[in-house]
Amino acid sequence: MNPRGIVGFLFGLVAVGILVALGAGVYQAGVAQGIVDAGRFPAGAAVPVAGYGWHGGPGIFGILFGIFFLFLIFGLLRAAFSRGRGWGPGWGHGYGPGWGRGPGGDTGPDAWREERDRGIADLHRRLHEETDSGPGGGPVGAGGGAR
Repeated sequence: MNPRGIVGFLFGLVAVGILVALGAGVYQAGVAQGIVDAGRFPAGAAVPVAGYGWHGGPGIFGILFGIFFLFLIFGLLRAAFSRGRGWGPGWGHGYGPGWGRGPGGDTGPDAWREERDRGIADLHRRLHEETDSGPGGGPVGAGGGAR
């Protein structure tokens, strides 16, 4: 597992811990308030409940806004912890052939290896051309040098 994945996992773990602690604190506050309210009314008495009753709910727009909110949350989480558009590691491996290194660029996962091999082969060829001609322009070992 790479370090970015470990850091993301740890941040997620901390976020879940904070949410659990917040939920436990709110729950305990509600229990304490319930105990206080239970002491104000005699046993068997009806406890008043706040609110005005049912008004039909949020309707279709409440459902749409809820779904939009979920898409927004998951999109933000993906943007924060993901590596780009596609399923692959990093840029250049998206959903189609249009994403890559530009016009004429090779976009395969081994393109960098092919480019490296071409560069090394070119350097090797040039080095052999230099050593074959020698420092004086003639072939190596042709004589004429100072002894």
